[in-house]
Amino acid sequence: MASAASVGRSAAWTVTAIAVTFGATACIGAVDRADFDAAMRARGGGMTTAVVRDAMAALALEYGVTELQVTSVNIGPVETVDVTVRNPARPDQLDSYTFDGRYLSEPTPVLVSAHDDLDAQSFSLGEVPALGRVESLVDDALADTAFDDGQVTGISVNRTEAIRPTVMVESPRSRALVVFDADGAISGVHPL
Repeated sequence: MASAASVGRSAAWTVTAIAVTFGATACIGAVDRADFDAAMRARGGGMTTAVVRDAMAALALEYGVTELQVTSVNIGPVETVDVTVRNPARPDQLDSYTFDGRYLSEPTPVLVSAHDDLDAQSFSLGEVPALGRVESLVDDALADTAFDDGQVTGISVNRTEAIRPTVMVESPRSRALVVFDADGAISGVHPL
């Protein structure tokens, strides 16, 4: 029969062996935080289809409608979406919201000029299939600019004559605006 001291020593050795094993293997495959952040920025920094979908779902719930008319959608790094919404109950009014990937801000009123044609400026998400593939917009913009250390710093969608998603790509030495059509095909690259 084992004494209490030998059982205690055996348990202590077992716990020590497990701790050493976990400690030694925990670092294998670990990524440095700075490297992780750089990789995230290079791939759009949280600009995803999911965050756009979630933002629009939160806004639809806020207004109690299934489809919204918006005048702008701006997608930023770290899962941020700013949207200017045409109030369904008051179509002559615009409200601005920010969605941070989890929470929707309170509305901020937007000043509308008497000369603004909100019918001509407004669009629904369904009119912009490109917003259903945000990751592809990021990848295509990075590939087309081919900047060393290029990063997407923002995606904007609004309507002037047509709905044109634009993607800003920046690097330490260059900057360009990549323009897409509503379906997500590149229609131009404008070095800045």
